[in-house]
Amino acid sequence: MSDTLPMTIIAGYLGAGKTTLINQILRHADGQRLAVLVNEFGALPIDADLIEAQDDDLIALAGGCVCCSYGDDLMLALSKMRTLDPKPDHVLLETSGVALPGKIAASVGLFGNDIQMQGIVVLADAECLPDHLADSYLADTIIRQLAAADLTVLTKTDLATADQRQNSRDIICQHAPRATLLENGSEHLHEVLLQDTAVIPPSSTTTIRTASP
Repeated sequence: MSDTLPMTIIAGYLGAGKTTLINQILRHADGQRLAVLVNEFGALPIDADLIEAQDDDLIALAGGCVCCSYGDDLMLALSKMRTLDPKPDHVLLETSGVALPGKIAASVGLFGNDIQMQGIVVLADAECLPDHLADSYLADTIIRQLAAADLTVLTKTDLATADQRQNSRDIICQHAPRATLLENGSEHLHEVLLQDTAVIPPSSTTTIRTASP
């Protein structure tokens, strides 16, 4: 295994479906040792049946995967990931709902070649995104999240109206014009994220539709 540790950032506003995606990826790890970094264990996104053991700062998961809380010191947590034996095959960093993934990626860049950024995945709730963008208090954060995305996932399209779905697509195309767009595709996204090479090209314009309009 290469000394370089692949890492994917999973972001999105509160309620967008990050927890569902993380658990789906863990259930389809297919032998890969995944490390999930969360902001704090108080908001642990891992399903209980996947947890095998837990101490103060590290949770052992099924299949050799682990979960670690990074709190206020992401650099320390990433350094710890590199010292684990065996070392993880891939790191998934779940941000808080109001975090700016572009800033986090810039911080990770300080590791140089030790960490390979696979990309930034930003989830957006099709039912709520238009209303969130109309809220001056929320809009700036969400726009900056989308602008950092290499891949956007439009979730909960089954709960949204046709107008909400189309408005959400338009918002994503406006604020993340270079990002790949996947709709309700978390059940397949693990196949993309866990490949060996960087799989979310930052200039991708491909749109994948998996939900009916």
